Amino acid sequence: MKKKFTEKTGKFSYLLKRACKFCGAPIPDHAHATTEYCPKTYDENGKVRDCKSSFHRENDKPEREIQAEYNGRNKAIKSRIEYLLQKHGYQVTTEMLDTYEIMLNECIKYQVDPSGTLTTHFLNYQIVSNPFNKIHKITYHD
Repeated sequence: MKKKFTEKTGKFSYLLKRACKFCGAPIPDHAHATTEYCPKTYDENGKVRDCKSSFHRENDKPEREIQAEYNGRNKAIKSRIEYLLQKHGYQVTTEMLDTYEIMLNECIKYQVDPSGTLTTHFLNYQIVSNPFNKIHKITYHD
């Protein structure tokens, strides 16, 4: 995008006092009326300076932090399930799940059959729980 100069001085004018929403740098009067951020620039090392992206990354930071916490918790449960499988196999008791801190209520998705069987889905694993004999069958699931 070419920037227009004032005809008399050959310089940009800043009479409208528009500024970048992120860094506060002045925006020339002759820039497009919808321009709210500095133009994207690259330094000699190829590093990008992009005020528009930075501004929006700050605005959606709370949602990204919540999602990162959720993903981290699911990955931790997955690693505990894998360790449980190595030690005890694919059929475990409720006490074993409690020992490895695998809480069935922290699953990604669950389903309860009319017979009372609970099926919980975690990252890469599915646990089918029988409420009567307290035996849980772990299977690999994509």
